[in-house]
Amino acid sequence: MAFETEFDSETGSNPRREKRRQEDKRRMAYRRAIEDYRDSQALHAMVADYPELAGYRLRQGGLQ
Repeated sequence: MAFETEFDSETGSNPRREKRRQEDKRRMAYRRAIEDYRDSQALHAMVADYPELAGYRLRQGGLQ
């Protein structure tokens, strides 16, 4: 009987395992979003050291 229970949980028919898997997916997506945000902040900090580039971007986009 124990073998059948373990086998069921490996195939995904176990609701607890499926719920855990969904929570893990959501948690990983959240972590990736945080990493992306940190990367963009780091890039912004690097570019902010060169304020002359901000005007260049505006001129290229035709917004000036």
